[in-house]
Amino acid sequence: MSELQMALVGLGLLLVLLVWGYNLWQEKKISRQASDMLPKAAPDVLMAGREASSERSERAEPSVYADEPDEMVEPTFAPSAPSPEVEQESPVSPLPAEWADGAADCLLRIEFVDPVPVASLWAERSTMAAGIDKPMQWLGLDEKNGRWRALLPQDPGSVIQLAIALQLTDRRGPIGETTLSAFLGGAHQLAQRFAGLVELPEIEPLLRRANDLDGFCVDVDLQLSVQVMPRSGSLNDMMGGKLVPLINQAGLREEGERYVSVDADGVERFAMTCANATGAAVTQVETAALASVFFALDVPRVADGAVVFDQMMALANQCAEALGGQVADAHRNPLPAAKLTAIRGRIADVQSQMAVRGMPAGSMRALRLFS
Repeated sequence: MSELQMALVGLGLLLVLLVWGYNLWQEKKISRQASDMLPKAAPDVLMAGREASSERSERAEPSVYADEPDEMVEPTFAPSAPSPEVEQESPVSPLPAEWADGAADCLLRIEFVDPVPVASLWAERSTMAAGIDKPMQWLGLDEKNGRWRALLPQDPGSVIQLAIALQLTDRRGPIGETTLSAFLGGAHQLAQRFAGLVELPEIEPLLRRANDLDGFCVDVDLQLSVQVMPRSGSLNDMMGGKLVPLINQAGLREEGERYVSVDADGVERFAMTCANATGAAVTQVETAALASVFFALDVPRVADGAVVFDQMMALANQCAEALGGQVADAHRNPLPAAKLTAIRGRIADVQSQMAVRGMPAGSMRALRLFS
């Protein structure tokens, strides 16, 4: 390499060092100017108290100190109150049991980035429900009062959160994999369409839970039926008109072909049905000749089942006396006192098992599962 080339290389290195030094000087100058522009004692409000606490390895009890570091003053606390200038958010109420139940349903929540009109959601619901063969409820969260409400097709509002509850089992059996897959897939598409967030559970644990719940429901699904039948086989003495005073006295409510005893909330307790010689239900009881009078008690759907059973049997015995008939079981076998005692014990046992499982007989959860 010639002397000229070496000189050029050295000059180039010198220029690079000069540029680097100038840039470093400029950065320091700008940093000092920026520091001078900021308040000298402006604390970081986001980190207030963290620097001091990070230096302590152990948690200290709260205390308030006076000016002298060795003097400790007992802490005083004033009741906290929200600032009138800050709008407080309404607490979100739990999902109503009559619409959604984490124990009886596959429950999904979708949080939307922006409120979504109910009308738009309802259009998606119709498509989603086409592949669902179990009861499904849609609820929306009202942002103003923090309460959930069932969504209806004519609802003009919008919701920021959506809860979808799919019942895991009913008296037709547990939910199947096809139905569950359609439900989860529909919820996923719904969240994507309306910019929502949803956490989808795994299918297999849900199917196991549905099967376990259904197995228990089958074990306790006790539906009792007794009947009043003629003693001699003749229909002449079993005229329906004789029952009218007893029906009125018991306060039974006519519902189509049945007469129903209800509680204070209007929930069915037991039902009575009158049949003629062909086995058809009779609607005009006062003029009909009766072949039998049936009484039915759906044990899982009735609170205090043993008490209701006693009341049903009391009415059945009154009807048998008025008609000159006898009380028998569903197979037309007489019901002696010992058998009635056994049935009453079975009712108490079933309802005790239901209470232990967390679905008391007659509760909203029981009414939904045994539907």
